[in-house]
Amino acid sequence: MKMPFQPGAGKPECISRVQKEALTRMQHVVETRSLGVLTGEVGSGKTTLLRALTASLPATDYQVVYLSSAGLPPRDLYGGILRALGETPVFSLGKLKHQWQEIMNARLLNTARQILLLIDEAHDLPEKTLLELRFLMCRGMDPEAPFPIILAGQAKLRLDLRKSIYESIAQRIRMQYHLQGMTAEECAAYIEQQMQEAELTRPVFSDSAIQLIHASSHGIPRVVNLLCAHALFASNQRKDNAIEEKHVMMVLADLERQRGGDASWSANTA
Repeated sequence: MKMPFQPGAGKPECISRVQKEALTRMQHVVETRSLGVLTGEVGSGKTTLLRALTASLPATDYQVVYLSSAGLPPRDLYGGILRALGETPVFSLGKLKHQWQEIMNARLLNTARQILLLIDEAHDLPEKTLLELRFLMCRGMDPEAPFPIILAGQAKLRLDLRKSIYESIAQRIRMQYHLQGMTAEECAAYIEQQMQEAELTRPVFSDSAIQLIHASSHGIPRVVNLLCAHALFASNQRKDNAIEEKHVMMVLADLERQRGGDASWSANTA
């Protein structure tokens, strides 16, 4: 039996309507070899969607390069991509860019697998690294990008991309999507699907418990998972057949104590 509400738990069909829409749009970015931007609050499921996107692509056709590093400088951007492609990066940035162009040209001639570049935590990218995307997406005078790129990050990323300095990047964005929390109905369906996946019929989440979970989490999947997992543990300890509002209240009170004060279970809860 699987345990529900674990980090990264859930198949693609268990994601919310908003997440499914985001996944569909990211797949379009891949098909059109363009630039996509996915933003959302902490715990809204950005990394989960990047994993779902990767799983949806045939490994024989795509080579996924995943980078996630706070403050990624341009040299580490090129170095990370090259290492993922099995290459040994040279030292200086200028020589790295030349090495990158040579390898890209060779791959295009050899009809190698399509690269898909995923950059997580992109809200922390330095200005120089974001601007370097122009070079990554260019192939001489060819107006089409050589491969798709998806940036994923917190809401700060979409605000940064509105700055005039990034206009050349913004004009290349084919998809920009911001993840919202699940609605009350989606939250209830999500909880039910997680329980079904784990083949659990008991305890049952009551309507009032689900309403409180949704109100406390603002529909953010990671927080929903956290509250449900703790509520399941509390009900199992008491051998209760249903998770009621009182169980969720106990969980919220305990989490407040553990955090050492007034915890605000909102979209900013990690």
